[in-house]
Amino acid sequence: MNSNVSKGFSLLEVVIALLIISITFLAYNQLIEQNLKSQELKQIFIQESDKKLNLLTIYVSDPDVDQYEVRQILDINEISETKISSFRNFDEIKIDFITDDESVYITIIK
Repeated sequence: MNSNVSKGFSLLEVVIALLIISITFLAYNQLIEQNLKSQELKQIFIQESDKKLNLLTIYVSDPDVDQYEVRQILDINEISETKISSFRNFDEIKIDFITDDESVYITIIK
C-alpha cells in the first residue's frame, strides 16, 4: 500500500500545477479583454471616420448646404466654418464639428 502512495503526486506538485494553470488562464483572459477593447476602439474610429467622410462629401457636393440639415443627418452638436485662405476662385475652409464624444476638424478647398 505504501508503494502506491509514493507513485502519486505530492501536494507541492499539485499546488504548482494549479498555480501554472491559473496564471495561464489569467493571461489568456487579459488577452481576450484587450482584444475586445481594441475592437470597441476600432468600431468608434470607423464610425468617426465615416462621419468625417460623409461630412466632407456633403460639403464638396454642395458647399452652401444648410448646417441644420448636416447636424441632423450626422448627429453633430455644432458646426463652425473658418476661411483659412483663398486663391483665385478657390477657398480653403476649416470645418470644426463637435459631437457628443469629441471635437474634430477637416479642411477642404472649394
